[in-house]
Amino acid sequence: MSSNVTEAASGPAAPAFARWATPNELPVIDFAPLAGGNASAIEAVAREVDAACREIGFLTVVNHPVPAAQIKDIFHQAARFFALPEAEKMKSWMGNSRNFRGFLPMDQGADQRNFAGAAVPGFQQHITGEKLKARKPNRNEAFQVAAEPAPDDADVGAGTPLHGPNQWPADLPGFKEAVLGYHTTMVGFAGLMASLFARGLGMPADYFAQFYKKPLIQLRLLHYLPHKEDIDALEGGDSRAHCDAGGFTMLQQDDVGGLEIKSRSGEWLVVPPVENSFVINIGDSMKMWTNHRYASTLHRVVNRYGRERFSVGVFANPDYHTIIRPLPTCVDADNPPKFDEMKSGEALRFLYSRVWPSAPAPN
Repeated sequence: MSSNVTEAASGPAAPAFARWATPNELPVIDFAPLAGGNASAIEAVAREVDAACREIGFLTVVNHPVPAAQIKDIFHQAARFFALPEAEKMKSWMGNSRNFRGFLPMDQGADQRNFAGAAVPGFQQHITGEKLKARKPNRNEAFQVAAEPAPDDADVGAGTPLHGPNQWPADLPGFKEAVLGYHTTMVGFAGLMASLFARGLGMPADYFAQFYKKPLIQLRLLHYLPHKEDIDALEGGDSRAHCDAGGFTMLQQDDVGGLEIKSRSGEWLVVPPVENSFVINIGDSMKMWTNHRYASTLHRVVNRYGRERFSVGVFANPDYHTIIRPLPTCVDADNPPKFDEMKSGEALRFLYSRVWPSAPAPN
């Protein structure tokens, strides 16, 4: 275990209403053994990942293949963007995109319409009926991109939702290139994570590759301002308590921290920030893929540390047209399927339409 983890877990004092997670509660997994290509070492890491996903759905990864210099630069790019005047950032406002890409200002979200559509059993514990209400906005600002489509992209031509161009600030030299470069690196890291999940689930290592041929992998830059520890924090804080919707999330948080996860006993646990590490968590789609074997855990961000906070999240969602149904290794006579199959992209649209000012939910 990294010494940084030990230091973070013991101090500074955790905020009221939460406590620091211990390494036993939030596993720290070393990916260094993967570099040698030794089959038994790879299987051992896969078993560690599998155990963490079953128990809490969160893990911290150290000694991964993403270059430290690229991580440092993506935080630099985030700071550059969020330092722009509001009017400049609003030129790439997400409300002008039908693909949920661009800038989302502080305290802005979907309007308070009801969105009609068929709920998906087991997906997002707060989506339980036919009417999906817009959620209270988060107290952060965000900038989101995905892969740039080719000029002749078939899904763009067909009008497939969530496919289309990104929006970019006009006067921020090098920003687009750096952000897309990081996105490309993270697509590769997502493939590595997917192979470890597959091994742990008793499937071929390349099993998930068939669902990630044209994935909706989204990169989100996030900026949070500090606020006093008050009742709003208890009710959701800067980022309201939620479970992620997609396959899995790969998060970089800065040294401020603020990410909290809810334990099975109901406690809020502060995730210690570890330099250059990734926090990986399971989303509802992977929970459903594994027939609830993997946990999709409630989490939130509460920035009560007196400093602005930056984080970079990469949401590894499968191809839009992927039909998610329980894996054969996760179903037997004692554990029948717990949900109906669903199309990945439609589930994402339901969630996004409740959070961001952009395209309507599916009918």
